[in-house]
This record gives sequence, C-alpha cells and structure tokens, in this order.
Amino acid sequence: MTHEESQLADIVARIIDVRRVQPRINPSWIATEALKELDPSESSHPLVRAGCHLQLRQIARAQCRKLFDDDSEDDSSPRFTGFSGLQWRYPAVHSKNNPEPEYVLLEQMSRADIDYNVNRLTLEGHAKLKHADALEAWGLSRKAAVG
Repeated sequence: MTHEESQLADIVARIIDVRRVQPRINPSWIATEALKELDPSESSHPLVRAGCHLQLRQIARAQCRKLFDDDSEDDSSPRFTGFSGLQWRYPAVHSKNNPEPEYVLLEQMSRADIDYNVNRLTLEGHAKLKHADALEAWGLSRKAAVG
C-alpha cells in the first residue's frame, strides 16, 4: 500500500470510528464525508471528484466488510445480548431504492434485516459445507490413487 493509499484508508477508518454509534453506516456516505474533508471547497474537476469518491467508497466498503461481516466482537462497543457469537453490526436488507450496502447496529435491526442475514449466513454455511465435503472427497481419492 502506498503512502497516499494509507492516508485515504486512515481518513475512512477515522470517519467510520466517529460514526460507529449511528444506527446505520453506509460506505457511500462515508466516502462523501471523506471527500468533503479532502476537497472542502469542491474545487477539483468533477471527474476527479467522481473518481476519488468511487475509490473512497471502495475503501469504505472493504473496511466495513472487515469490521462488520466477520465474527469478531468490537470491545469498544460492549453489550450483553445473552447470545454468544453475534456481531455488533450486520448488513441491512437491500432495498430497491438503495442498493448500496448499509450496516445496521444489532439492536436496531428490523425483522427484514434479521431474516436477510439468517438467510445469507445459512447459504454461506451450506456453501462452506459443500466445499469441505468436496475437499474431503478429493483428499480421499488422492490417498487411494497414491496408495
């Protein structure tokens, strides 16, 4: 990662951290806020701003996925749910009006958000099991072929 890429990632990470208590976080919103910080007078050429916004949005998406789509708990946002293994944010159900991913606090999830994530996680689990079964079968066939 270049120094400039690292600086952009740091700006995005700081904005995500500042916004962490908001019920919903959207990578496009984060990118817009970062762009305002980088070019407050909006003096850059419109195509330069558009390209920068696209890159900042990609950085924000990657950071949100890393922060919110894994099973790690965030110690800076302690809460007791009585259910171990839950994340503190999950992807919100996509709407036709807003296809951009949003991440919603666990406590703010709607029934549709919960159903969406249960389905998503179930599909991911089935895919991983199929992968594991295929790898195991390959290993057994390789062992039989080698002797």
